[in-house]
Amino acid sequence: MNRNRVIRCFAAYVRDFDRSDAGIVLKYQHSIRVSRIIEKLAHGISLSDADTDLAWCIGVLHDIGRFEQLREYHTFIDYRSVDHARYGAHYLFDEGHIRDFLSDASEDSLIRLAVEQHNVFRLPDGLTPRQKQFCQLIRDADKIDIFRVYVTQLAGTNNIWHTDLSRLKTQSVSESVMAQARRMRTIRTEDKKTRMDFYVGVLCLYFELAYPVSRQLADEQGYYDTLLQFHSQNQQTEAGLDEIRHLAELVRKQQDRDVFK
Repeated sequence: MNRNRVIRCFAAYVRDFDRSDAGIVLKYQHSIRVSRIIEKLAHGISLSDADTDLAWCIGVLHDIGRFEQLREYHTFIDYRSVDHARYGAHYLFDEGHIRDFLSDASEDSLIRLAVEQHNVFRLPDGLTPRQKQFCQLIRDADKIDIFRVYVTQLAGTNNIWHTDLSRLKTQSVSESVMAQARRMRTIRTEDKKTRMDFYVGVLCLYFELAYPVSRQLADEQGYYDTLLQFHSQNQQTEAGLDEIRHLAELVRKQQDRDVFK
């Protein structure tokens, strides 16, 4: 695989969008970071060099649908616009733009699947072990960098959501969201009503990382811990956050026990 070609063509694609838009910049940086993260995960599970290259390429391309989504709909919220993963797969494969990046078509079906499924609530049944592996890798890499994105957005005076983030400190968490969090599951988007619901949703991504190396990398980076350290002025919300902190610690202890078996 010619990585230089992939990056060159990806950069050329992004240049067609408004690079003064913070959302465009964020998604370009996110795509590059995810490609680096997935490469680390691929090494961590001992993939071959060829499969590591393939995983890296999926990392670069996984969010290619985000750019047109933002330009057309001015949002990253899929249910208010378009499913960005499906649109990305459509752009790459139905419109044939995958050939801009890669001459070899032998892995087209796997790349399409991984791009198309990276944002679904649950992976479909019936995937082959290889299909499932690449889907899980991109989903894990995406989650890991989302922790960084949230930390950096919370630290800034401006954010891509155009939301007063100080309101987080007083917002409540929906009971349906906390019920899913207690089961250590990711949160259904349609159940998220407040910005705090979305914040809890990000915290719960940690529980469904597929690979131990993914959780190790997330812990090493420290962004997830920074998110856990957020404290609410809403007593009920703070109690819920305490529950999540406890659950995250249980997951880590279980992983430590598994490592030393």
